[in-house]
Amino acid sequence: MLCSLIVLACLIAAVVLAARPQLRRAVLEAAGRPAMAVAPPAAVPEPDPQTLEGVLSRQLMTGEITGLQYRNAMASIASRDAARHPLDVPSQTDPPEPA
Repeated sequence: MLCSLIVLACLIAAVVLAARPQLRRAVLEAAGRPAMAVAPPAAVPEPDPQTLEGVLSRQLMTGEITGLQYRNAMASIASRDAARHPLDVPSQTDPPEPA
């Protein structure tokens, strides 16, 4: 029984601490005094993407392009990269390296 009361008291304290700004504003408004305006935290602008893939991802997340458009654009980027920088595949005649 005592443990239940302690847990209940902790839960009430957590709720009061979480709702503190709203409670202060409500008490001040009820007393007839205007509540002080709480300034929202300064919004930090997100940096612009530095790559084409980043630009496409942002456009997809903001809804500027559809998923199909995103996949087509990424496929064309991949094919362009494959043509510009082909991978060197080792030949099959090379002996395996010892482990």
